[in-house]
Amino acid sequence: MSEPQLALICGDPFRCEQALQARHTRIIEEHPEAERHTLFGDELDLSALMVELQSASLFAESRHFVVRHAETIKAKPFSALIERDLPSETYLTFLAPGLKGTSPLIKAARKRGIVQALPPVKGKVLERTASELMTAQGVHLDPQALNGLISRCNGDLLVLSQEARKLRSFFSEGTIDRVAIEKVGFSTGEGSIYPLLDRIGEHNLPESLATLSRLHEDPGRVFSGVVRHLTKLLMVRVLLDSKVAEAKMSTLLGTPSWLVRRLATQAKGYSAQRLTAALDLGINLDLEVKRGGIRPSDALLKLILSVTTGSAPSPEYARQSRPSPEGVG
Repeated sequence: MSEPQLALICGDPFRCEQALQARHTRIIEEHPEAERHTLFGDELDLSALMVELQSASLFAESRHFVVRHAETIKAKPFSALIERDLPSETYLTFLAPGLKGTSPLIKAARKRGIVQALPPVKGKVLERTASELMTAQGVHLDPQALNGLISRCNGDLLVLSQEARKLRSFFSEGTIDRVAIEKVGFSTGEGSIYPLLDRIGEHNLPESLATLSRLHEDPGRVFSGVVRHLTKLLMVRVLLDSKVAEAKMSTLLGTPSWLVRRLATQAKGYSAQRLTAALDLGINLDLEVKRGGIRPSDALLKLILSVTTGSAPSPEYARQSRPSPEGVG
């Protein structure tokens, strides 16, 4: 049976990755020369993608477009995108681990292709799957160690698969016990940087630092997340100052109404000038990190301290007007 040209895969992140790999393997079996193009729903230019889907490749007759984070695409543009017939030997896969079963994207996708809804595995099936992941990497855990690792990873098979590779590098032979897991095993903590972003937005320095201490994530990625959050807060603050209704903000920003309300609550605690200064600081610190002048962890801490303390913006980080090159002379 020929592989469907359009597919939406949603549910458990690990199972989604497995399903995507299986689908791409089947496509390659039918079309060994197939190109794979990866896009992201939160950065997607829908009009450009529509043109690209209808255009022929210069290098291969078959193509497989993979759109990650597809749950961020609005229902109307998503429907407009998939309603067009795909050229022969062109495949389109949407990956949406965070998509709810009631999403209109699922209904739209079912009309044009297939939908794979993959709920997370639990209980004995989770233990068995986790054990298989460890065995596949040549890692041997006693039952207590396995259960302890599952607990520390909050049952996230994607994290467990990453831990399996790490454990293989630490322990080349022998059975790993629970004590060893507690020493080197990763704990996902809250599993998300969003609680940290909310505490920062609420001016809560003690809780921000406490949340950061429990967040096992790369400081550079967290720093980028804080800068993006400040950008959103500034956009909302500007709209609030312009007397734009929160309902309209959702449309203008392409953001769910519940998230706009949360951002608006936080943005009301800042002036646009202060948010601009904080964002300028973030940009300057980012440049320093890339130049090797400051460690990502130190840049992150400095930015959090600046945003959550009540001090006035530092003059050196206040945005300065720069003359246009066309206006000089």
